[in-house]
Amino acid sequence: MGKEKSKAIEQVGFEFIPEVDRKGNPKELFFTWFAASTVSTTLVTGALAIIIGLNFWWAALAILLGHAIGAVIMGLHSAQGPKLGIPQVLQSRAQFGYFGVILPMLIILTMYFGYGAMNTILVAQGIQETIGLNINITVILGLIPMVLLAIYGQNIIQKSMKFYTVGYTLVFVVLSGLVISQLSMDLLRQGTFTWTAFILATSICVTWQITYGPYVSDHSRFMKAKDARKTFLYTASGSFMSSAWLMLIGAAIATMVVNGNIMGEIKNMGGVLGYSIVILLSLGVLIINSLNIYGAGIIVLSIASNFWSFRTSGRLRIIISVLIGIVIGFAATAGAGNFMSNFQIYLGFVLFFIIPWSVINLTDFYVLKRRFHHEDFMKKDGIFGKLNYKTMGIYLFTILCQVPFINTEIYQGALSKAMGGMDIAWIVGIVIAFVFYMIAMKIGERVSSKKAADIRVASTVD
Repeated sequence: MGKEKSKAIEQVGFEFIPEVDRKGNPKELFFTWFAASTVSTTLVTGALAIIIGLNFWWAALAILLGHAIGAVIMGLHSAQGPKLGIPQVLQSRAQFGYFGVILPMLIILTMYFGYGAMNTILVAQGIQETIGLNINITVILGLIPMVLLAIYGQNIIQKSMKFYTVGYTLVFVVLSGLVISQLSMDLLRQGTFTWTAFILATSICVTWQITYGPYVSDHSRFMKAKDARKTFLYTASGSFMSSAWLMLIGAAIATMVVNGNIMGEIKNMGGVLGYSIVILLSLGVLIINSLNIYGAGIIVLSIASNFWSFRTSGRLRIIISVLIGIVIGFAATAGAGNFMSNFQIYLGFVLFFIIPWSVINLTDFYVLKRRFHHEDFMKKDGIFGKLNYKTMGIYLFTILCQVPFINTEIYQGALSKAMGGMDIAWIVGIVIAFVFYMIAMKIGERVSSKKAADIRVASTVD
């Protein structure tokens, strides 16, 4: 019995998954990434498009456009999994070097901890407000299913997400009906159009999707290489549909409230039904948050593999997942105060580190089409080198170039001010990272070709 339980626990972490061991169905990824955005924060984020001044129709266009662009980028990351068979961020050893990749790994790890803590405190606060249960007790109880799902791994997570998607689709159909029944055309027309507000709303949605980039191959690597195209389609469509749907609901609700309290309005508009929806939204995060604990575990194991040689075991997965759960629990408990609002601001800045990583990774794979054997990713003294100074320089330079275009709660760049508050930092990041990485790689190829030609000439003369 003990051996059967051990086998049920996923036995891989950072390791390559051979084709013969990949039993995943690409269709399951639709449910995973549909479910990932079905949280209250999605509704609240959708409301921002109204709060910044757009009317519902312009807000809807910005939401649909932003999520369409972002979902394509997310889907491209997901399609790398079946081709490479290794976790998402570990793939970046090819661009950053064996040890150089630790920098983006650490940044992404803090993102996992941050979102994990925020989701946990959302569960605790939602249950406290509706049932009155002590917030610290709720944090501890809430972490148990999250950690268990992360321990058992991708297979059980995907099955849980499938059931979750079916059940919560019904919840959101009911919520959509409630909202539509109380809307009027006059409410939907309130607001105006400015390019600043429209681009800001679009940017929020694009970056929402890009944030999932570090997650996706961790799950899609269980798919066979021939299913890469299906992986892209199911990942992108699942994430787009739920994110856009819930943000549209959030925007519609925002037209009916003055103070932006979306969850409060849901309670008021539906009576017992609205009250139940709020509780279900809180409880749903119990499943979704397992993605953060699972992803953080893979990052921790990946970083450790840089310094020690080992293979992931069920026992190791249990230890790592429990430790991550404890860290998230402490952060969530602290988040009941001002910590979490400050950390949300930090997470906004984390995005400016993820964009250049994403662009460099995708450019290398899809544009330059560099391909490597899976064993190359595990060699400390291999072809990637220990630290790729060119890539690291481009990565850090891109981050700096985004700063003047940033518009956040605590900092607004000079160029953003000059453009009336417009935030196009993510566009700047994409362009600069792509252009400079392409130039650096092309120059590198020419230098390598010249050296190879010189060697051939020298050997011919000898």
